[in-house]
Amino acid sequence: MKIVICPNLDKKNAYQTAVSACERLHAHADVLLCMEQSFAERFGNLEYVRFLPKSELFADADFAVAIGGDGTILRAASEIFQKPKVKLVGINTGRLGFLAAFEANELELLEQMFTGEYAISERMVLQMAVEDGAHSGGQSYAVNDIYASRLGGRICDFSVFVDESLIGTFRADGIIFSTPTGSTAYALSAGGPVMEPDLSLIEMNLICPHSLFARPMLFAPQRKIRVKYSVSGDSGLIVHVDGSEEVTLHGEQSFVVTAAAERVPFVNCKGSAFYDALNGKLMRPIKGLSD
Repeated sequence: MKIVICPNLDKKNAYQTAVSACERLHAHADVLLCMEQSFAERFGNLEYVRFLPKSELFADADFAVAIGGDGTILRAASEIFQKPKVKLVGINTGRLGFLAAFEANELELLEQMFTGEYAISERMVLQMAVEDGAHSGGQSYAVNDIYASRLGGRICDFSVFVDESLIGTFRADGIIFSTPTGSTAYALSAGGPVMEPDLSLIEMNLICPHSLFARPMLFAPQRKIRVKYSVSGDSGLIVHVDGSEEVTLHGEQSFVVTAAAERVPFVNCKGSAFYDALNGKLMRPIKGLSD
């Protein structure tokens, strides 16, 4: 069994958690533990870990174990996307940990990778492409969300089409498209609903809309959603995919959001990790009222 360890050493306790996880996993026979070459200096004392270039890291891997916060797990998900054999195990050493299978103090649950006592949560992924007239750009993929806004927080005007039917022309600070997995991220802060991560829906949410009646909308996964930017001669609309800046659109350009054909398999060791995070973290300000 090949297991890739993906720690974020900027996170508190991530280094020690990674060492402890490696020790537990190495105790099993026929396990090959791998890390990316850049970690060789910090983890070189673990002689049983093989350090590989990024191009070879996930080849023939069975599991990727991401150790850090939700951002760390998202980056690991982007690495294993379109590699359906690789299953993702998230260990939370960050704050919310909505994407994690369990917390850093629950490493005994790693044993379930060998016993098969886990469920797989197939998470939907969004695909984004830029359209410029008859031409389309390359695809980018998001496990959490795709959002667009103007530089400096300036208000922008755009039209939204679903399967080429216009559903509205909006004025807002921006727009968010979210997967169910990402419904607890930026979309939640913008007033969207919390969705179970196993659902297949595309959520659309406006950021600070200049309207009394704007509400989040949910679309079936087979829909093609196109956003046309309506302003010319300015700094443009910046489109971000899972928090990273991807592309700048100018007047009359569009970007298209669809559901990707592939999904990312998240390992669920506890069965209730999502609800534990929802109750124990997002509900923290009112926790105790029902205790």
